[in-house]
Amino acid sequence: MRHYETVVILPPNLRETVLDEAVTGVEKELAERFGARGVTVNRWGRQNMAYPIRKFKEGYYVLYEYDSEREDTVSGVEARLRINESVMRFLTIRRDEEFRTAERMKARSAKRKKHESTEGELGTYDEDMDLE
Repeated sequence: MRHYETVVILPPNLRETVLDEAVTGVEKELAERFGARGVTVNRWGRQNMAYPIRKFKEGYYVLYEYDSEREDTVSGVEARLRINESVMRFLTIRRDEEFRTAERMKARSAKRKKHESTEGELGTYDEDMDLE
């Protein structure tokens, strides 16, 4: 199972009803059309952007978190977002890779600490044991 996050930026001048339709439309397509499970939607609201897009300095940000086993989920969702005229930008990342990397790093650091502690016990030189 792969865990994904997709951030979508919508124009700030959309009416509330159109905004709700856009957000729930993407959510429904993720679940029904692309087989995503555990879809959660976090509305971040209006945020300043780093640079203007379509002459807007602000955008309405929405984060979708979901799990999927299908390989075509991301490409399908992104194709649908490209077609949607109200979507200014989007970005999808795969989060399970980051979780695996973090677990590997923890395991490596634990292994190093264990190795350093055993090395310290065996390889220390005590000054009291001077050779005469």
